[in-house]
Amino acid sequence: MMITRILATEVCVPFRSGWTDSPQYGTSSWKTLSKWILEIQTADGLSGLGETPRGIGRAAVERIARHLTGRDVRSINLSQIMLPPGGDGYALSPADSQDRGPDWEYHIHDRTPFFGFEIALWDLIARRAGLPLFQILGGGWRDRVPMGFWIGRMTPSDAARQVAIAVEMGFRSLKMKAFPQDDIAGIVRAVRSAAGFTMPIVIDPNRKFHRFREALDIDYSLRNETDISYEDPFTYHPVEWREFRRATGRPLILHALASGMRADPHRVAQDGACDYVNISPFSAREILTDAAIAARYGLLHWQGTGLDLGIIDAFLLHTSAAAQTACLPGDAIGHLLREDDLIEEQLIPVESAIPVPTAPGLGVTLDRRSMEAYRLDQMEFTLP
Repeated sequence: MMITRILATEVCVPFRSGWTDSPQYGTSSWKTLSKWILEIQTADGLSGLGETPRGIGRAAVERIARHLTGRDVRSINLSQIMLPPGGDGYALSPADSQDRGPDWEYHIHDRTPFFGFEIALWDLIARRAGLPLFQILGGGWRDRVPMGFWIGRMTPSDAARQVAIAVEMGFRSLKMKAFPQDDIAGIVRAVRSAAGFTMPIVIDPNRKFHRFREALDIDYSLRNETDISYEDPFTYHPVEWREFRRATGRPLILHALASGMRADPHRVAQDGACDYVNISPFSAREILTDAAIAARYGLLHWQGTGLDLGIIDAFLLHTSAAAQTACLPGDAIGHLLREDDLIEEQLIPVESAIPVPTAPGLGVTLDRRSMEAYRLDQMEFTLP
């Protein structure tokens, strides 16, 4: 199972016009960041597909690809990725490098650059076994993963237009971004009018409600609305979050990474300050570990996303299938919000849930023609 070839293709696939934010709010810089599509091939011709998170630099991709080329897949521990000391944010001190030597390997603390390679290796391993990835990860708790629609900052009229499209697509819940100065109550009313029912809504201001008192005032404008929950309304503090829950009666969701702490269901459960968790580390092991801890404490969760392309979203379907408590509607729908998902299969909701692919590996096929249309750069790594 020696890795003989890695092909890394940089792409930038725009979001569909008008599908994420109203024009007056401008374009967020993260929406223009590129991604790398990875193909890892072994000596017997089998290959696995991966996709990096957005904004990973060329040097980081090159360094990891060069390190993996020539390695036996069976020698790579995906639960503790190791790389030799060097640049790209992984450098040891000169003394450590000198003492340990050039071949010494150490644990990557920031797994983000490696995430796309990890996905490709999992895909490769599962394809070789002839099993869908969720079976390799321990088996499935579900064959469909609940999904909600996602919108950024929008005016009430724009939000209503998008939710009408979302309902037509099969979505029955919504996650929306919002700032304190937005007409949040108007957006909620417009969304529910367009949906034709009391659509459950998660409001996620990315902590920009700032303070307990300000968040309380905003919620007061929604006092006649039910089925509202908040993700990270303001910076996490267990006492203030508990008081906000008591005062409003609204469920609270902690997106641990966004709240300035790593996803830690132990701490969340002990604090008793939230109802649900958004788990989104860049590692299958960490996802399933956090999910197991959440299950122990009875905390339901969904797996967070970077509004990605089809390969990462397929991977999240498999990890969500393998995680007992991944019962809440997630937002791994970037593949539907962008102009193209770069895969041949369709990952679309059926009765508000997306079926988990059942073909070997990730169960998706790279659409090469589409990839070429959005290609910015490409690197190939082979054995000498």
